[in-house]
Amino acid sequence: MFAVHLLSFYFSKLQEDQIKKVDRFLYAMRLSDDQLLDIAARFQAEMEKGLSAESNPTAALKMLPTHVRSTPDTSEKGEFLALDLGGSKFKVLQVKVSEDGKKRVEMESKMYPNPEEILSGKGTDLFDYVAACLKDFMQSKHINQKKQPLGFTFSFPCRQSTVDEGVLLSWSKHFKARGVQGKDVVNLLRKAIDRAGGIDVDVLALVNDTVGTMMTCGYDDQHCEVGVIIGTGTNACYMEELRHIDLVEGDEGRMCINTEWGAFGDDGSLDDFITDFDREIDAASINPGKQLFEKMISGLYLGELVRLILLKMTKKGLLFKGRASDALRTKGKFETRHISAIEKYKEGLNNTREILTALGLQPSEDDCIAVQHVCTIVSFRSANLCAAALSAILARIRENKKVSRLRTTVGVDGTVYRTHPQYAKRLHKVVRRLVPDCHVRFVLSESGSGKGAAMVTAVAQRLVSQRKQIDQTLAPFLLSRQQLQQVRDKMRVELERGLKKDTHHTASVKMLPSYVYRTPDGTEGGKFLALDLGGTNFRVLVVKIRSGLRRSVRMYNKIYAIPLEIMQGTGEELFDHIVHCISDFLDYMGMKNTTLPLGFTFSFPCRQTGIDKGTLVNWTKGFKATDCEGHDVVDMLREAIKRRNEFDLDIVAVVNDTVGTMMTCAYEDPQCEIGLIAGTGSNVCYMEEMRNIETVEGDEGRMCVNTEWGGFGENGCIEDIRTKFDREVDEGSLNIGKQRFEKMTSGMYLGEIVRQILIDLTRRGLLFRGRVTERLKTRGIFETKFLSQIESDRLALLQVRAILQQLGLDGTCDDSIIVKEVCSTVSRRAAQLCGAGMAAVVDKIRENRGLDKLDITVGVDGTLYKLHPHFSSILKETVQDLAPQCEVNFVLSEDGSGKGAALITAVARKYKEPLRPIDKYLYSMRFSDETLLDIMGRFRRELENGLGRDTNPTATVKMLPTFVRSIPDGSEKGDFIALDLGGSNFRILRVKVSHEKKQTVQMESQIYDTPEDIIHGSGTRLFDHVAECLGDFMEKQKIKDKKLPVGFTFSFPCAQSKLDEGILLTWTKRFKASGVEGMDVVKLLNKAIKKRGDYDADIMAVVNDTVGTMMTCGFDDQRCEVGIIIGTGTNACYMEELRHIDLVEGDEGRMCINTEWGAFGDDGLLEDIRTEFDREIDRGSLNPGKQLFEKMVSGMYMGELVRLILVKMAKEGLLFEGRITPELLTKGKFETKHLSAIEKSKEGLTKAKEILTRLGVEPSHEDCIAVQHVCAIVSFRSANLIAATLGGILTRLRDNKGVPRLRTTVGIDGSLYKMHPQYSRRLHKTVRRLVPDSDVRFLLSESGSGKGAAMVTAVAYRLADQARQIKETLDEFRLTHAQLLEVKKRMRTEIQNGLGKKTHETATVKMLPTFVRSTPDGSENGDFLALDLGGTNFRVLLVKIRSGKRRTVEMHNKIYAIPIEVMQGTGEELFDHIVHCISDFLDYMGMKNARLPLGFTFSFPCKQTSLDAGILINWTKGFKATDCEGEDVVGLLREGIKRREEFDLDVVAVVNDTVGTMMTCAYEEPTCEIGLIAGTGSNACYMEEMKNIETVEGDQGLMCVNMEWGAFGDNGCLDDIRTQYDRAVDELSLNAGKQRYEKMCSGMYLGEIVRNILIDLTKRGFLFRGQISETLKTRGIFETKFLSQIESDRLALLQVRAILQQLGLDSTCDDSIIVKEVCGTVSRRAAQICGAGMAAVVDKIRENRGLEKLDITVGVDGTLYKLHPHFSRIMHQTVKELAPKCYVTFLLSEDGSGKGAALITAVGCRLREQEQQN
Repeated sequence: MFAVHLLSFYFSKLQEDQIKKVDRFLYAMRLSDDQLLDIAARFQAEMEKGLSAESNPTAALKMLPTHVRSTPDTSEKGEFLALDLGGSKFKVLQVKVSEDGKKRVEMESKMYPNPEEILSGKGTDLFDYVAACLKDFMQSKHINQKKQPLGFTFSFPCRQSTVDEGVLLSWSKHFKARGVQGKDVVNLLRKAIDRAGGIDVDVLALVNDTVGTMMTCGYDDQHCEVGVIIGTGTNACYMEELRHIDLVEGDEGRMCINTEWGAFGDDGSLDDFITDFDREIDAASINPGKQLFEKMISGLYLGELVRLILLKMTKKGLLFKGRASDALRTKGKFETRHISAIEKYKEGLNNTREILTALGLQPSEDDCIAVQHVCTIVSFRSANLCAAALSAILARIRENKKVSRLRTTVGVDGTVYRTHPQYAKRLHKVVRRLVPDCHVRFVLSESGSGKGAAMVTAVAQRLVSQRKQIDQTLAPFLLSRQQLQQVRDKMRVELERGLKKDTHHTASVKMLPSYVYRTPDGTEGGKFLALDLGGTNFRVLVVKIRSGLRRSVRMYNKIYAIPLEIMQGTGEELFDHIVHCISDFLDYMGMKNTTLPLGFTFSFPCRQTGIDKGTLVNWTKGFKATDCEGHDVVDMLREAIKRRNEFDLDIVAVVNDTVGTMMTCAYEDPQCEIGLIAGTGSNVCYMEEMRNIETVEGDEGRMCVNTEWGGFGENGCIEDIRTKFDREVDEGSLNIGKQRFEKMTSGMYLGEIVRQILIDLTRRGLLFRGRVTERLKTRGIFETKFLSQIESDRLALLQVRAILQQLGLDGTCDDSIIVKEVCSTVSRRAAQLCGAGMAAVVDKIRENRGLDKLDITVGVDGTLYKLHPHFSSILKETVQDLAPQCEVNFVLSEDGSGKGAALITAVARKYKEPLRPIDKYLYSMRFSDETLLDIMGRFRRELENGLGRDTNPTATVKMLPTFVRSIPDGSEKGDFIALDLGGSNFRILRVKVSHEKKQTVQMESQIYDTPEDIIHGSGTRLFDHVAECLGDFMEKQKIKDKKLPVGFTFSFPCAQSKLDEGILLTWTKRFKASGVEGMDVVKLLNKAIKKRGDYDADIMAVVNDTVGTMMTCGFDDQRCEVGIIIGTGTNACYMEELRHIDLVEGDEGRMCINTEWGAFGDDGLLEDIRTEFDREIDRGSLNPGKQLFEKMVSGMYMGELVRLILVKMAKEGLLFEGRITPELLTKGKFETKHLSAIEKSKEGLTKAKEILTRLGVEPSHEDCIAVQHVCAIVSFRSANLIAATLGGILTRLRDNKGVPRLRTTVGIDGSLYKMHPQYSRRLHKTVRRLVPDSDVRFLLSESGSGKGAAMVTAVAYRLADQARQIKETLDEFRLTHAQLLEVKKRMRTEIQNGLGKKTHETATVKMLPTFVRSTPDGSENGDFLALDLGGTNFRVLLVKIRSGKRRTVEMHNKIYAIPIEVMQGTGEELFDHIVHCISDFLDYMGMKNARLPLGFTFSFPCKQTSLDAGILINWTKGFKATDCEGEDVVGLLREGIKRREEFDLDVVAVVNDTVGTMMTCAYEEPTCEIGLIAGTGSNACYMEEMKNIETVEGDQGLMCVNMEWGAFGDNGCLDDIRTQYDRAVDELSLNAGKQRYEKMCSGMYLGEIVRNILIDLTKRGFLFRGQISETLKTRGIFETKFLSQIESDRLALLQVRAILQQLGLDSTCDDSIIVKEVCGTVSRRAAQICGAGMAAVVDKIRENRGLEKLDITVGVDGTLYKLHPHFSRIMHQTVKELAPKCYVTFLLSEDGSGKGAALITAVGCRLREQEQQN
């Protein structure tokens, strides 16, 4: 046995020495990935040079266009001939592509020799020979049909300008025929065929063999877009974007590029990689300096390269004892096929010996190994270089496609690739390594390049046929000039018919009078409202027109959607919706009480009888609202305004969008007298002579006529140019037979026409592989905007494909070209028809005016004209062509339908704006959004100042903590009393919260007066009064004998340090009771209650009214986290993250903050926005300089603010004719309730008159309007300021949560918010405008803040009970010191049992001998292989250990997954998978022929009988592979290696990961004698005295014992500390009842324990609102990594919530705190019991050695120890406490299971050598 080991060791060392010798000699041929990536980058740069017309002449890569523009799409069919010339033989093929839909290809072929004299003779002889062979083949196969399509594979560099032409650039591969270079080889072939006679073929395509390969593979796999040849020669081709190929015209689509990559490096770009051997090859070649890349990698040269290397090594005495044979000196004697034979795995060395012997050499075993390694390096370099170049091509394709990950196929052919046993595998792996973002499939070309030539021919024939059919389809859309002239003339006829009284009714062009008699002259001015209805969107605008020198038009607008159900519902619904939108806009602009002149742009055919009267003729553009056609749209609008009863408007004009467009442009250009809409719809208007308009009285001047030309053709006059697709679109429309011209020209229909054409082409197999998708069948899916995008000149086909993919159309590049052409054809016709119609209009105007030449401007609007890249230019060209006597300018309208409507209104009505002096006074009260955002920013900074400990004393916004930590979660229940003190009345409530089927609240309350003398008296009297009222209330409720929980709403600023304490800071709201400020109001109330002595009360919470409001609303909506009061006073509160509140200890969870925002600005921060009226209010208040924000916004001050404004205006004679009454001068006479009354929509002006009359003034109507406007400005400012501060709170909440969009609810109360008719709406809208990234629901508090106090009390009650029950649940996990000592003691007992021979079998801690008898001593040296199996990943490592002074450990590794089906399959499958991974790694490292010593880290319980034999006791960690337990795992591995038959290994040691961890740390720290794993699993090992290990012979020295402590407790000894959750986890595990200790402390199970606890707490209603999600029910979903993340000290609760959301758990902040506590408790116990086990081990070692004090190191590994934020610290602390006599250092292992296995193997080898020497 010893001799076998010795021989094995000697042979592995021998191999190693030979390999190292070759490696040193051929170092320059071993290329790293960095070098390969560098080569790939150079290759990519060369590609770009070759593609550029400018740099191509000097480029080494010629990047020859092949004019092959498409790969097969499987629709090819027919019979084809193919010629294949370029190899050692010439081949003729017949290829039949089936038509039966089964994608079948049949081939027959014949080979013909290539005589040397033909190859080196004249070119004519060569092609005559080719023609003769072709003739022979056709005769032998009886092929006689006419014009047989033929493809010619010609494997030499050619320059092509078409697919059926190729000018030979140079011969290669021994071909030398004269007179061919520089000639078109297709032409030479055709001439030879003609000379031969009797051959009727059509040469359709010339291709390179590489292109042929790509096309062959492309037929089978349509992802194939690269072809590579690696054989005698080498080359590659790929599909490049045409836009990048400068050498070819056009930029649409793709074309195959023949790279001719063999010449890469001819310009010196590879000089640093070319070796002396390469140079020698090149010098001896027939083309020195050319094809250098090919000479490094192709089969023609690889054998010769090896021969030169072997010769040089022999001459240096490194091979064959320095003796070279004549054959070795002879060029060509060593061929590439020899390399393939030598590198075969099984018989490689035998083949080597035979080949070398045949060369006259006498090789030793060493020589054979060395030669085999030389071949490997040369062929590997070839594969590497090929991979580098190919990766450059793949990277380019990926960039071209702009995808993050490329999925593609590479077609490959060539003898080297086919026959070399390792080449393909190596190439694939290197490619995947170099371009990891490319998913590459390699397909071997089974039928060679001949079939490819036939495929190119088939594709060419398909494209010709396809082109013909597409041309036929699109021909009807291509209108000739004559047809366009006919359209123009017919349009002219219809224009005339529409104008005449007799023919008007039957005319298709209705020529509707608009009653707009003139265009603007620049003197228009004023403020106007405009409405714009004409499509799916509706706009409302305010337009301010200024005349004079600085004339301008300013517009403010808002867009509203018109839902489909309203477009096609009733007329009443449509106009009600329009009025609703107007109402919203007027609100938005604060203009509801202003009656503005209005212009209504109504972009549908209307018959007008006046400027403000328009009867709808018929709906267009998809509208179908009933009861509208035949009705006056202005009347319908007025009726809807009346129904709304909120505002009134002066409707001056109803106008068409086309007329509006003309008027807008005419305002800028007086020559504009035509309007054109080319968008969703299509229409024209123009200024017609009145005398020609027979449908209207009068013949002086002009009137704008709305042509409504969309109806042109309804009488059949353009049927000759309508296509079947136009008819299909018409039949599928809502108004069949109507608007025919519009359906051919407008944006609403062009996309639909395109869709119909695409369906037709697809059904005929010309598009999308003949598959009509459901999306393509959907009407309207192909919007016209896609035409504009697709036809953009800047848009590459790649982007066109992306657009098609949005539409569910998976188009090829060819499909994209066709789609682009279809779009272009349809839009071109539309533009031409529009142009023909316009030509008719301008010619009519010219003739009307009797001019030879007309200069005129057309105002244009519409998305089609604006956005389509070509529509406008084609339209203009057509007009110019068809109306040559008219100079027509087109001006783009800025906003025809909005601005135009206002201009028409201005022209139609002389309007003078009345003086509005109010603006002079109140300008500074109107805030822009920018100002409000600035205020919001200031408030946000004040919030932060109030929260900061250092800045709080000087902050105006005090941010008082309320100690309310949770909002209601719906589980509250009980009977509570609430007190509410803070307003003019004092209220007491009894609140019963029941929880039967659903939560209900019953309330009974009573209001008690709070007399003025008590409010201003002593504090004692005030609280005695409260206690007396409470006693009375309890008496009436018959609950005086009960001690109910009480909540106290105390609506004044208080400082709190706990929930049931509140120290009054200052009185507000007229309260002035003495002796209370600075005192705890709860104590004062308790004292008053105690003084009475007739009842008892438990005051659990004191809250502010704002907090009460939030809690009241929070009961109904659990998203409520903000409370606001806007009434007599104002305030806000919200839920803030505790970590931001410096004034309160702790950082877990949230707390409600009472902002006391009324004081915002008390430090002067709002001085720039305060007015003189605000300052006057402040001076007259009880607290000057205080609560400045409150004085600007609250109900207590707003009425007074209005009074001061009215007084000043009256004094200046601007109101009440300057009269001021005593009442108006009396403070408090104008109240906030008066504002609310005056601002009512319906009776507001009446109320204003009443209120002002009571004040003694006699207001005019204008005075009432002015006062109403003053009130609106004051109340709007209040709403705006509140919105700005609320916006500050909402953005803070959003930032706290770290979400891009906040969804929340704001609870609101207060008389101003409730009673004012407009306030709430204004507030909501401004908030939504200021914080558009927040979805805010506003919820009115129905029951006031009293219920809120009860809710705070109920929540406090619930939290106290919940905390108690959760503590009881988790207390089972909290182990005492005594319990931990007991665990240590029991572990020590089980250790003894495991070591004892008699007790070993029944022991739970197995104490397995490892036969590792020594830790490293630093002398270990060599290269070792290591395997690491212990979880779901498996690693293979090469570990190089160097001893001496500069000792190092260098590691190379690769990780492989172990799929679950392999983990739980058969043992054979598992070990075969392991061996497959080893094979891959050896290949990767180029070490398949080396026999290295191996260490196998097998991290499962094993009984070892020697270092290299380990019997698996049982699986753990989820493994269940059959036929393994009870078997020797080394034996199973060796059998797997034998089955593979690819390599051999010397398995020296099987080790456990724990032992490996100890050995790794011991290499660095000699005192390390313990190993610990605390990760997925848990285990320990240590160096035990041999005398104590009774299961092993011998008693000298030490041996490492693998404890396998995970099973500790399997005998029930830990049952007293196991919880119900531990049992639940155990019962559902794969190994129930086993590994109980591990299940309490290892990473694999901790998450599962937590999950079980969370389920229990949820069932009991303590978590997740009692709802157990499906996710939470899923075993294993709560991974242990989440514990580490959740317990991180750096992690805010917000992030904890985010982690829970990943798990599908929608948690509250409170839930997150509980989850964090559960995680902390479970992981703490795990660390403690781990520490207890370790304490037992170190104490045993100390006692073994008879020491008083032990210094020892523990090597540790495992994710739980490494990554958990607290595990290691708690474990260290536990060991220290339980083993005080041991000083234990913990050292983190770098790579225990990998490096450790190698070190054990190294130690084993060292000990083995020592034994052999002894």
